[in-house]
Amino acid sequence: MENAVQSLDGGGVFCEPCALAIGIFDAVHKGHQHVLNAAKDFAAKNGAKAFVLTFYPHPSKVLGGEKAGGCPLIYPADVRAELLLDFGMDGVFFKDFTPEFASKTPEEFFGFLMEKFPNLKCVATGENFRFGVRASADVKVLKELAGGSGVETISVCGVLDGGNFVSSTRLRKALQDGDMQSFYEMSGRNYFCRGRVEGGRKLGRTIGFPTLNLKAFGECKPKFGVYASRLQNLDTKEIFCGVSNVGVNPTVGECAPVLETNTFDFPDFGEGANIKVELLKFLRGEKKFASINDLKAQIAVDKENANKFFRVCGC
Repeated sequence: MENAVQSLDGGGVFCEPCALAIGIFDAVHKGHQHVLNAAKDFAAKNGAKAFVLTFYPHPSKVLGGEKAGGCPLIYPADVRAELLLDFGMDGVFFKDFTPEFASKTPEEFFGFLMEKFPNLKCVATGENFRFGVRASADVKVLKELAGGSGVETISVCGVLDGGNFVSSTRLRKALQDGDMQSFYEMSGRNYFCRGRVEGGRKLGRTIGFPTLNLKAFGECKPKFGVYASRLQNLDTKEIFCGVSNVGVNPTVGECAPVLETNTFDFPDFGEGANIKVELLKFLRGEKKFASINDLKAQIAVDKENANKFFRVCGC
């Protein structure tokens, strides 16, 4: 396929034999990976492609979940697509989740799949997958509809972690609590932000702690505060350990949340550099200091605490 990430909102029809994994797949956690592996395994055994159908925004924003505000996604759509492709999927298809799309009957939803993927061989979902107007249909209905078209269905059970099923809800809570170890255990990777370095006030340089700044958060943001972190220059592949602050930096009065990273060996690249920052351990909450000198003293303590973490765990 020429373009591995495509929209289903145009007029395109995708005729390759395919197994289609359907879901939101926010953060592509270990439960999601079982669904994706089911599609990949079927595709490999049947000479097909393993595709993903996912949606934006989160359906809850249209259907009025999470107290009408909808579920905040952990990663932006482009990062979600990148994670799916990195997992080995052959292509990712996005569908705008609109009120009109949400109002489709189960039969209309399945008809939409067959229209867009006329050589559909298999549909893989989680066992709790629901679809159609008011989420009225479940995997049993999907199997009945698919069977009439000769399409196999696979519904995958969840993955347990600590006695509870891994879910994006649990990942969001771990992220908002600053519990980076739980996030790692459930997702199989560290939480990260990636993007181009943006300019700031350059206050850090004046107090001896220059930072590289990102504003590339998803809707669900990490707990505000200070973290031991790892930064990678995605262009050169260089890796640096350091300390990051997530928040609005109340001491100097920032407005929008920003991720500011100070590395132990400050790299020789700046604005516009393409970087990825992983948050490894929460060290302390965000705090407003009485003076810049107090802030400077605390940053030195934060760096030492991060150093202690890396001496034990390595970079």
